[in-house]
Amino acid sequence: MTRPNPVTLIIALCFLLCLLLPLGGIADYWLYTMTIGFYYALLASSWSLLVGYVGRISFAQAAMSGLGAYVALLSAQYLGLPPLQGILIGTLAAGLVGIVVGLLTLRLHGAYLGLTTIAVSEILRITATAEHQLTQGTRGLPAPPLWQGIGQTGYYYVFLSVLLVSLGIMILLLRSRVGLFFQAIREDEDGAASLGVRVTLWKVLAFSLSTGFAGLAGGIYAHFIQLIAPSMMSMQEMGYILSMAVIGGFSNVVHAALGGILLQWLLEALREIGEWRLVIFGVIAILVLRFAPNGIFGSLEKRFGRGRP
Repeated sequence: MTRPNPVTLIIALCFLLCLLLPLGGIADYWLYTMTIGFYYALLASSWSLLVGYVGRISFAQAAMSGLGAYVALLSAQYLGLPPLQGILIGTLAAGLVGIVVGLLTLRLHGAYLGLTTIAVSEILRITATAEHQLTQGTRGLPAPPLWQGIGQTGYYYVFLSVLLVSLGIMILLLRSRVGLFFQAIREDEDGAASLGVRVTLWKVLAFSLSTGFAGLAGGIYAHFIQLIAPSMMSMQEMGYILSMAVIGGFSNVVHAALGGILLQWLLEALREIGEWRLVIFGVIAILVLRFAPNGIFGSLEKRFGRGRP
């Protein structure tokens, strides 16, 4: 009988603890912090889906989250749709933009691909800032609650449920033939094409799925915060997402998600020391890259037994 991987058990216990946490009488402040952590976890895992499995770098994840948020709010505002339908439209819009970006960057690699996604990100952010009559610019666009009467605990479980379902979809996808195609493209794109893998299709699909999940996160986040601004699409936000995925382990979507939760909790725990917490954040990222290039959870998996969704 195969012994269960201890790291897998720890990860399962972490998510079980998340499910039970509100029942333990935890303060609303920390419930809020964990809810934001789930938001970043979904962004980090969706970034990992593209970078860790297909080998294509992107710096547009925060911008796609903002796009999903703005489209969700504006479609609800101008079309009179309920929030859930607006979120769905925002998710689809982010996925469609991902298709366009994927098609535009088919032949780009490395720094060229990264710079192109930065350009797309900045175009979206500047558009949201400049179109003041539509988005209210830097003043921010107000958003209604997800539904009337929802409280902090309700938002907590909404985000946790969306995160778990999204991770489940990603894992099922990555364990299918599609996941094998993704990894074949990452290892040797030309070799995969010579074996009949439809490289263009799967690369574009990877971009679309990654940005679609980001748009979903942004749409729900808008109704949670109830005020969004172009700052949520900034490169600083993208830096947070990238660092969370790298520290958790960007070669595994679950590890990346746990990195998002862990780092968000750590940032809030160190808030009393002001801007120095960002210095500590950076030092942790450097140390992880130096001594645990697979991330904290990825290195533990390597030590106690391999595991990759």
